[in-house]
Amino acid sequence: IRSAATWIEYFEQGGQAGPFIIVNPLNGRPMPKKSSKEMTYRGDNNVEVFKHALVEFDDLAISDQIKFWSAARLPIVALIHTGGKSIHAWLDVSKLAEIRTANAWDTIIRQRLYDRLLAPLGVDKACSNPSRLSRLPGCIRDEKGMVQRLLWLSDKGRTVHEG
Repeated sequence: IRSAATWIEYFEQGGQAGPFIIVNPLNGRPMPKKSSKEMTYRGDNNVEVFKHALVEFDDLAISDQIKFWSAARLPIVALIHTGGKSIHAWLDVSKLAEIRTANAWDTIIRQRLYDRLLAPLGVDKACSNPSRLSRLPGCIRDEKGMVQRLLWLSDKGRTVHEG
């Protein structure tokens, strides 16, 4: 678990990353899993800031996904082509509500956003947790050589790394 600044330094020094990224920053401390008393570093209880939600369609053609995201009136901050059959959209849920706990996420984001609004449109409800993995742009997805690509990035709230 690394901060954004630490990752930037790592990549600048030639470091490599796997094909995934987590949509929200984690706290770096072991926390209990939601499903048991076992500890984890990458669960919903490890989320430090509840800012982004991952939304994807599994059963919609890429061209239709692009049409949807082009017309959707949602706070989209990034669109990532997975190198497979879907586009991962990151939504800035801090624009919708202030979330401070995994329980608040379940009530406000999972129930109100996913269950009521997005699931009826066909989005994958399995992606509704705050510690969800997303595809990391620039990585090769699999042995077929499919590349995960950043399609769009909002300029809202973007910071410049000086170094």
